[in-house]
Amino acid sequence: MLYFVLILAGFAGTRILTPYFKDMICESGMVRKNYKEDPIPVSMGMSFLPLMLVNCAIILYFEKYEFVGTYMFAVMAMSFAGIIDDTMGNRSSSGFKGHFKALFKGKLTTGAFKALFGGLVALFASIPISTGVLDMIINTLLIALFTNFFNLMDLRPGRAIKVYFTSCAAVFPFIPNDIRLLAVGSISSVMGYFPEDIKARAMMGDAGSNVLGVSIGMLVALGLGGGAKMGALIFLVLVHLIAEKYSITKMIEGNRLLDYVDKIGR
Repeated sequence: MLYFVLILAGFAGTRILTPYFKDMICESGMVRKNYKEDPIPVSMGMSFLPLMLVNCAIILYFEKYEFVGTYMFAVMAMSFAGIIDDTMGNRSSSGFKGHFKALFKGKLTTGAFKALFGGLVALFASIPISTGVLDMIINTLLIALFTNFFNLMDLRPGRAIKVYFTSCAAVFPFIPNDIRLLAVGSISSVMGYFPEDIKARAMMGDAGSNVLGVSIGMLVALGLGGGAKMGALIFLVLVHLIAEKYSITKMIEGNRLLDYVDKIGR
């Protein structure tokens, strides 16, 4: 019954609120050209937050799980960092190397702020859910790198959310029931927004991709064992190393299967 309530609240609530967020963002002038040069509202990922907060409140009321507050703090803090980058960022520097190279020269980019702030959020969220120093380090890296991983994925309509759904499906069978409730509470809200993203009617921006990343990072940190965590961490490190040298989009477009899946629904 609780699963049904979370799904209904997250999906229906986000579908209802999305047009209001679009109007608010457009009226504020937060419109940016997408990869097709069409002007659309950006930072729409903030529309995930109200119903994710509602669903976490429902879980906390009925189950009293201590980690729910930590989870929601991490989600909201990472979304805040994404909103800063969406609203104030410029694209003169890109990638970890570019942002930190600028920082060493005395220039703080929004990308560097997002990386540093995101790392601190990941550390803060990891402390109460870790069993020791090594586990805390691994959890911190997982949360931080998953967050940036979804930034890398969010370059075409629907891509990051497809990867998010796939990631949730991959971890869902292996995490405890209490952690599954968190996943359902988040997935339902993202599903409510998904039609806007896949049809390129709105851009969730880092405000949204950060939410997807930190959500998966927290699920993995909370629900999986040490071996699975290390496997995920190795995967993330490899992806980030590749992304510093090559275009993820070009790699996807160069693979028939990945390109086909990437374009479904557009």
